[in-house]
Amino acid sequence: MGFPFLSEAGFEAGTLGHFDTEVDTELRLDFPHYSDLAKIPGAGAPWRGAYCMRVALANDGSPADAYVQETGAWDLSASGTLFVRLMFRVSADIVMANNDEFAIFQLWSGASTPEAGAYINYTTANGLRLGIGEGSASSFAPLTVGVWHCLELKFVIDSGAGNDGTIDAWLDGGALTQVTGLDQGAITSGVVGVLSQDAGTTGGTILFDDIIADDARIFPPVERFPQQILLTASGHVFVGPGEVLKLDLLSGGATDNVLQVYDTDRGYTSDGSAAALELRNVANNERVPMGDWPLRLHRGCYVSLAGTNPRAIVTIAWANSYSEGAMRQQGIRRAVNAFGA
Repeated sequence: MGFPFLSEAGFEAGTLGHFDTEVDTELRLDFPHYSDLAKIPGAGAPWRGAYCMRVALANDGSPADAYVQETGAWDLSASGTLFVRLMFRVSADIVMANNDEFAIFQLWSGASTPEAGAYINYTTANGLRLGIGEGSASSFAPLTVGVWHCLELKFVIDSGAGNDGTIDAWLDGGALTQVTGLDQGAITSGVVGVLSQDAGTTGGTILFDDIIADDARIFPPVERFPQQILLTASGHVFVGPGEVLKLDLLSGGATDNVLQVYDTDRGYTSDGSAAALELRNVANNERVPMGDWPLRLHRGCYVSLAGTNPRAIVTIAWANSYSEGAMRQQGIRRAVNAFGA
């Protein structure tokens, strides 16, 4: 198992994060701030934090792929195993024709040969569905719109001794029927976004957030807005005004880890005046000593983690924008009254 994971991306810098490449010839893919989403009725808010990835399904009539690509951390040889968990949200205004389907996740061999993936599929008989399969979906589960879903995928790549590759999936914790008997090549990259979109799919958006990959089961998150958050990468704990009650810097890969808290909802760490606290572990499992606590933040709580496999637990006293509706309200206020970083 990776420590803490093989890779994770929350897009909290408003960029593609650890992904190596972005492909987007029609400029349909971006990384919106929560205040940008708040301006759009029904657009929702990031799963957690201040940013997510968005792909618009509307196109110029010749749909082109729009995705981010990971080349390295997800590579698999024969008999290799990979687990991927991602949060995604399909907008309520999605428009798909009968028998339309497009991929939201794929593992590739070579330059771009799909060996396994997850797909959104629509038929008039079955409605909107989430599917898994090799180059197209062959196992399905019903899919609702306008809400965030948790998708976890398990890929076991063909051993080469026979067509024995498999795909397992769990949608919001419920298992799909396993896909078996796959003839696959070695995996050289993985992609997340919208790929192979049919011409009849002409409206709606897909949001993506908190993409984690590992070589062991990850499982769904217990809560979207917990009082205590375990951080294994830098990110926004909350946006808008709030208070942090306690900070713990846990054991990592070494005793050289640094935790810094910034009063920002844009991940802005260049201006030192936004820094609110710093903690370095000279020994593992350091706790911030009680003093002038709780720590009050006005724009948001951004925690920067650096060092060797750092981990931290942030305990929240309260936050004004600690629900999707409250995040949208804060985003509208933020959009109208831009108050710095």
